[in-house]
Amino acid sequence: MLETIHLCLLIAITGLLWAIVNRQRTFEDRLGRLDRLDDIRNHVARLVESSGDLDLRRLEHVLIDIRDGHKRLDARLLVLAESAHAKPMPGAESQPERPPRNPSSGPAVAERIHNRLIAMGYERIQLLNTHEEIAQSLASDGEVSVEARREGALCKGRVTLRDGTIAEVDLKSSHAMFP
Repeated sequence: MLETIHLCLLIAITGLLWAIVNRQRTFEDRLGRLDRLDDIRNHVARLVESSGDLDLRRLEHVLIDIRDGHKRLDARLLVLAESAHAKPMPGAESQPERPPRNPSSGPAVAERIHNRLIAMGYERIQLLNTHEEIAQSLASDGEVSVEARREGALCKGRVTLRDGTIAEVDLKSSHAMFP
């Protein structure tokens, strides 16, 4: 009977040792995967060394300067495009003749209004006047009614045409119109 107990204990201890050895192998496999961390650490160290040459603040300021210059260029191009379509002022020196264009046609003025509103950040732009009404407004210094969206909000207002150019853009969002 004592031998049976010893045999059972020996089998139990052997089973326990077998389970411990299997568990240890599992842990070794998992630790083996962590050896890759050394490679990753070395790669990160090389990246840090190579990025030490970059001055991120200076890079950020250069990008801001480029963005500001782009905005100024857009504004200047709009002014130049508008002045190209402007009527000559009375008493002004005569300019050399340009190839004939029809800047006072309704579609051309509508396109200029559309481009100006896009440059100002509006989208889904709808001109509420016909092309003929827009051409008449341009000839008589009038207004064009406009609906557009900005940042998802519906905006309504008018674009004032004066001396063949867009003189003023006055659009207000619908939630700003009501107190």
